[in-house]
Amino acid sequence: MTGLLSQTIQTLLAHRLRSFLAILAIVWGVISVLVLVGLGEGFYQTNTKSFELLMSDTQIVFPGQTTKAWQGFSAQRDVSPSENEMRQLVKQSAVRNISVVYGKWDAKVTDLKGHMLPGYVSGIDNQFVALRNLKLVKQSRKINRSDLNNHNRVAMVGWQLAEIGDLQVGGELKVNGIPFVIIGVSQKKENGISLNNEESQVMIPSTTFNDIWKSKPMMLLVSPADAISGVVLRKSLQSFFAKQQHFDPSDKGAIYMPDFGKEAVFFKTLLRGIQLFLGASGAMTLAVGALGVANIMFLSVTERTREIGVRLAVGATPNNILGQFLVEGAILVACGTVIGIISSYAIIALLNYIGMPEWLGFPVITLEAVWMSLAVITVLALLASYFPARRASNLIPVIALNSRA
Repeated sequence: MTGLLSQTIQTLLAHRLRSFLAILAIVWGVISVLVLVGLGEGFYQTNTKSFELLMSDTQIVFPGQTTKAWQGFSAQRDVSPSENEMRQLVKQSAVRNISVVYGKWDAKVTDLKGHMLPGYVSGIDNQFVALRNLKLVKQSRKINRSDLNNHNRVAMVGWQLAEIGDLQVGGELKVNGIPFVIIGVSQKKENGISLNNEESQVMIPSTTFNDIWKSKPMMLLVSPADAISGVVLRKSLQSFFAKQQHFDPSDKGAIYMPDFGKEAVFFKTLLRGIQLFLGASGAMTLAVGALGVANIMFLSVTERTREIGVRLAVGATPNNILGQFLVEGAILVACGTVIGIISSYAIIALLNYIGMPEWLGFPVITLEAVWMSLAVITVLALLASYFPARRASNLIPVIALNSRA
């Protein structure tokens, strides 16, 4: 085996240009697969986070209007449960936690200099940040139980509002002329799904909100108990509110509960499809590289026909010839693969250092991508090496010796 490897390496070194071109074809193919899959993985991870509202198991509930008459109550009746009525939900076995949210869309919001800002104000409790999975910048804190109990005049602001008004943690703004200390700013994100334009909202304690405006809750966030599916949770909520607010349990208009699960599956499938398309495109490039190796191997067989004839004439078996050409192909592909993987990691590191568009995320090469590439390369390498090797091993010595190639 050592002699075979030594002879094969000497042959490859004797045909440096041909060996270099074969390795280059494999390197380019491997880079195409891994870099494209890495870009696709970064795109998938970033956009999955952007659609975290769809991916979350938190159920959003909006009070609506009845569409059916029920037990003496007329249709077209507003369903508007109070906060106390909503908080009865925590006694339900299907519910783990809730967050009651108030909203005011025409509030007067200004900075300390009196400059007008978007007037979106919401009243939230201490569970909102967790259920909404809202990320805050450093030095921020969320609204806590103490803020609610003491009706503190503190506020969290969306990143877009912070940019518009040049607001920072520790600064102040005014809501209807009342000063509020900013205790938190949400993290910036350019894409994804927003809940009630929260990137431009002022979020204050719900108790303080009700000191300014006496109103009913705008919506409700509900997280399911363990092992409770979205379908079961929605049925439980529909039944609970139907009994409490006296409407037909089959009336879907009375309480609006969007099912984001289907949209989440669609978006995840779409993102994975994009990633698979990129990987397939790279695999096709790799296949072209393997075809180049096969062509070079066939050329090698043609050029070395007399050499093969001499070896067969002096006692080499067809299996010896087959083995040498298979080893040649394997060495070429192995060198190209190693160089290609190292180059791919270097390119991904360079792309992350330079910086990619935010919507594209941070490219990353996963272990699964490497194993997938190795599997594809192994199959293509066998195909690229076997047929030229079989042709070489099937040569008839007399005919090979008389060849002028």
